[in-house]
Parts: sequence; structure tokens; C-alpha cells
Amino acid sequence: MKKKIVRLKNRLVERLSTIDESLINFLENFDRLIHLFLATVIVIVSVAIFTWFVHDFIGLLKNIAEFKRNISGSALRLFGIAILLWPLSGLLRAEINLIRGEKISLTIFIDTAIAGTIRSILILNAEGEEFKETYFYIISLLVFVIARLIVIYTERLEKTPIETKGEKNGN
Repeated sequence: MKKKIVRLKNRLVERLSTIDESLINFLENFDRLIHLFLATVIVIVSVAIFTWFVHDFIGLLKNIAEFKRNISGSALRLFGIAILLWPLSGLLRAEINLIRGEKISLTIFIDTAIAGTIRSILILNAEGEEFKETYFYIISLLVFVIARLIVIYTERLEKTPIETKGEKNGN
């Protein structure tokens, strides 16, 4: 009787392990599909923003050719649009790394916040807002920069091999 129970237990464990492997394979493939979808969305949005950039660049060139006086606002808007491409490029690189199975850095998300904050500051300045309005964004930018520096420092510490006392003494 004990042998039958052991055999049944072994068969059950075998079947469960094949079910586990199938489920894990399905979930890994589904995860890969989601990342491919996200990468596609990032590419589409990047192309749309690049098209927007080209449109505004042509408008800036027309303003320059017509000797219009206020081209600084157009130039700032153009720079603000270009800043949108920076985090999208980083997010696309992160998606590529995830699809390859590599680790991604937290700095990509902080870079996205930094780019959005810089863009907000540029837009507020282009609209002629007072410094009081941009004060919040400047403080936020400083916090994001400090957070980025902390993340970079801790990631470098993780990559650096830690020496033990025995290795230092030559033991």
C-alpha cells in the first residue's frame, strides 16, 4: 500500500511540474507580448512627436524668413517638444532591455520625471508666468536630480565587487 501511495505521489508531482512549466512558459510569452506592445506604442508616439517637432520647426523657419520679432516663444516650444523625445528614447531602450531579459535601471523613470519638469518650466517661462509659478517645478527638479544621483550611486555600489577582509590581507 505504501508503494502505491508513493507512486501516486510521484505521478502527481510529475504532472504538477509539467503544468507548472507550461504555465510559466505561457506567462513568460504573455509578458514578452505585453513588452512588444508597449515598445510598439512608444515607437508610434515617438514618430508622432517627431512629426510635431518637424511641423513646428518648419513654422519657426517661416517666422525667421518673414522677419517676425517673437521667435523665442516658438524656439522654446520647439525645445519643449524635443525634450519629449528624450524620455521616450529611454523608455524604448528599457523595453528593448526587458525583452532581451536584461535588468533596467530606475534612472529611466527619474529621467522621464526630469524631462517632464524641464518641459513644464519651459512652457511656463514661454507663457510669461511669474517666478512664483515655476518655483514648485524648480524644487521638484532638484528633488528628482538628487534622487537620480542616489540611484546611480547605489547601482554602482551593487555592481562593485565587495572585498572581504581576507582578500585585503592576502589570505
